Amino acid sequence: MGLMHLGCPSCGGTLSLAEGERIVACRYCGSRSLVLVPDATPRYVLSLGVSRDEAAAAAQAALQRSGVPRVLRERVRFKDILLCYIPFYESSAIRLGTVFLRERVKSVSPGVDDSQDDAAMQRWFDEPPVEREDTKVLEQEVVRDGPACDLPELGLDCIKLAELRRGATKVPLEPFDPVALQGKAVVFGPTKPSDRFAEEGTWRLRATGDRTGYVEQRVKLLYYPVWQARYLYRGRSYDVAVDGISGALLRGHAPRTTEWAAALAVGGLALAALGAGRIARLLFLPHASALARTAGNLESLILLALAGAAGIFVARLGWKRLRQGGEQLLEGETR
Repeated sequence: MGLMHLGCPSCGGTLSLAEGERIVACRYCGSRSLVLVPDATPRYVLSLGVSRDEAAAAAQAALQRSGVPRVLRERVRFKDILLCYIPFYESSAIRLGTVFLRERVKSVSPGVDDSQDDAAMQRWFDEPPVEREDTKVLEQEVVRDGPACDLPELGLDCIKLAELRRGATKVPLEPFDPVALQGKAVVFGPTKPSDRFAEEGTWRLRATGDRTGYVEQRVKLLYYPVWQARYLYRGRSYDVAVDGISGALLRGHAPRTTEWAAALAVGGLALAALGAGRIARLLFLPHASALARTAGNLESLILLALAGAAGIFVARLGWKRLRQGGEQLLEGETR
């Protein structure tokens, strides 16, 4: 939904209402009006807190870790740094009603001191608990948030939207202006239905005596800023996603250095060949003196066999690393 043009109820002048705004002031008479749009999901934008240069610095810092090729850590050049806005649903409702409670309670235990008779304490232990019934009035706010689309490559599971919305320091919301927003960023649309998300937020197992229901159910669309930095390495494209509010790493991919894996595979093969070759030389040497030395040196055979097995294991590990494609996942802190 774009701009809505309405008439002022006081003077009849034209009112322009941007999406996300509910209170608008008339520029002719100055009167303020509350506008309610039926069957519409209000949309807002979380304020951007990280600039493009700060996002590039955060993405570059994410590549400064072991396993990333040294030339990439020292000379990384980002091809594109795009600002994206990801839709999140925020569903809120009030659980209202009564809950029937039934519990078993005992009287207060007698105090224990030197003058207390043990018989009083024994009577308290033998006293059966009393069943008490009560009705409790419940008024509880239920809030749930989650991504409105599937973009696992951007690391949406690392975004702490609940802390930003209900924490001590709240991030301000801005009206959703699709024209202005799409002119400076990539805006993703929701792919999950809002009514289904609202139903999942109020779903619960009903217990006996639960006479509560949900009222004042509301669903909002909150667009979260995410920076996506892309770079090339040996003709292949990689990306790093950075939180547009906190500047933290969300998720990314980076090439994995393969020199150590190749060295591991070659070293393991050499060790396996050494162990197997020495064993074959001792066992199949045609001289009787060598056979006698072999029979008398069983510990050497065992050590050579263990060395050969270790070499095969190391070579297999290095070969497995080489076959993985030389790519590693850069992940942020999950919530």
